[in-house]
Amino acid sequence: MPAPITPARILNAAARHIERVGLYRGDHLWQPGKMGDTAPCNVLHAWEQGVRAVRPHRSVKGEAWTVFHHAITDSLAAMSDHVNGRRVSPMRWLELNLDQRAYRRTMLWCWGDEPGRTAEEAAAAFRSAATLDVSDRRHRRAGTPFR
Repeated sequence: MPAPITPARILNAAARHIERVGLYRGDHLWQPGKMGDTAPCNVLHAWEQGVRAVRPHRSVKGEAWTVFHHAITDSLAAMSDHVNGRRVSPMRWLELNLDQRAYRRTMLWCWGDEPGRTAEEAAAAFRSAATLDVSDRRHRRAGTPFR
């Protein structure tokens, strides 16, 4: 039986990915066809690779996909709250007329792009967010998005 899909699994997979490939910062990151799984990546890309690493096989039907989508949402919330230093207030994205997902993804991109940020720091942040996330218990069944 496969391990349950949880935010912690996504975040730990992201940490392993960024440790393996390194951290890339700056304006010239987007290079279609040249990135893949081995080129240095930004924090947002590492999180996306973590999501891909735990995604159920497409032949799996039913509740596994609901659980997976909740784990995606909660892992993004856990990591963005962690790099923010506290829970992100909804006022932050509402004032900018963004949805929560877009705002939190932008936070990961910006945090990872700060001068001097290292792959080791990013991996440590992913692992810390994974240990702080208490929502894993709801990823064995369907739940509500975002905490």
